[in-house]
Amino acid sequence: MRTKTVKSIIYLLLIALLPATALAGKITMKNGDVISGTLGKVTAEKIFIKPDYTDEFAVIAAEVVAIEPDTNFEVELLNGDKFVAKFAETQGSGQLILIGDESGNIPISQVATATKAKPYYQRLSNVDLSLTINKGNTDSQNIMFFADNLVEVGKHRHLAKITFRREKINGISTKEQDLLNYQYNSIFNDPWYTGITVGYERDPIRNLDYRYSIAAIFGRDIFNDDDRLLAISVGAGYSGEKTVETLDSGAVSSWNLIYNQDIKDGEIKFFHNQNLAYQFFGDNNMIFKSKTGFQFSLIKDIYAKISLRYDYETEPVISASKDDTTLAIGIGAKF
Repeated sequence: MRTKTVKSIIYLLLIALLPATALAGKITMKNGDVISGTLGKVTAEKIFIKPDYTDEFAVIAAEVVAIEPDTNFEVELLNGDKFVAKFAETQGSGQLILIGDESGNIPISQVATATKAKPYYQRLSNVDLSLTINKGNTDSQNIMFFADNLVEVGKHRHLAKITFRREKINGISTKEQDLLNYQYNSIFNDPWYTGITVGYERDPIRNLDYRYSIAAIFGRDIFNDDDRLLAISVGAGYSGEKTVETLDSGAVSSWNLIYNQDIKDGEIKFFHNQNLAYQFFGDNNMIFKSKTGFQFSLIKDIYAKISLRYDYETEPVISASKDDTTLAIGIGAKF
């Protein structure tokens, strides 16, 4: 690393950090005390830490010699330089920073932001099941199975979702819907990304034999960190469908939003996903689908979930209603 670059980096951290997500490590104080725990929010005035033996508390940043989180940071300096670094034990009066095989001492002040760097590979899978069975004057059963899988490899993100919904009343099927979606994103200029999305749907009870779509997308992560994700994308591509009346295909455009927010240290999660598609063929149908709800941690990786699904079409298949609402309460697991 060139000397000029090293010098521009050697202005760094201790204090001038924007709020950061939870980081495991320790704080070394000027009086020699060392506090180990999970590092939380870091500002120019205070640094928050949660030891294993007590609740989170703050220490005065000016009394801190160094922080040593056991993780990499994504750092941006005031001059615009960006790099990934790890903070280690101090040398002299500054904070030691490690960038690959290079290192340098940093006083304090030239950092615009410093947040926990994501690992190169991440995976999160969920499986949900909701079931309602009634016996008596009316015999009915309602089953919904949902699974999703998010895999992030460097700048590449894969998201797959599967939904199966079945409902019977007095032995007669009243709902038989299958939804499959896959989305691939490639970040080309963080937080901007491009990719593709593929979808398939069938709902013979509503006279929809099948509907498929494939589109190129362009999107942006409004924010994406450990406890929240908000991503918005637009797309254009090709779609086709077969109903009891028609077999048609043509151009399609789409708008998609994904929002997840952890509450109470992840014990509760709020989520809202929605997709709007417009078919430029047939009756120019506009299709809207959304899913909103809360997920509550129970034991380890087991959780309870309540969700509200809402589907709407401006030009539905003959004999089918324009909207469809489903309230589901069930249990799930992540792994």
